[in-house]
Amino acid sequence: MTLGSVNHLSLTVSDRSKSEPFYNAILGFMGYQQVEKTDEFIMWWLKDAGAILIYTGNPNSPNKIHDRYSPGLHHLAFNAGSREQVDNLYKLIVEIGATVLDPPAEYNHYAPGYYAVFFADPDGIKLELVYMPNLPE
Repeated sequence: MTLGSVNHLSLTVSDRSKSEPFYNAILGFMGYQQVEKTDEFIMWWLKDAGAILIYTGNPNSPNKIHDRYSPGLHHLAFNAGSREQVDNLYKLIVEIGATVLDPPAEYNHYAPGYYAVFFADPDGIKLELVYMPNLPE
């Protein structure tokens, strides 16, 4: 493993029965495989990218939807290898009825050629798939 690379990211969700099909579709599109499911968590793995896990949150928590402007996770962005992959994920997001925050477009104020789609999981966690043609190798 590369020093400093991400090994895993754990997210807390309000209802695993709603989140599991969403993450199966989205992460499966990107090549992740569901590798473990316990009473505590579900884990998806992608070689050289690490793992994404979801845990069921505290049902008594006063926060019922994610607020990315509170301390904690703002959003999670995944890399794409082409604009076509971004467009194809957008089609999947629409097909499964997920929330589109911003459709595929160039967002050059982030970086030249930055092409992305922004969407939310069932709890409102902001996710993104981005193609950046000018990334260093």
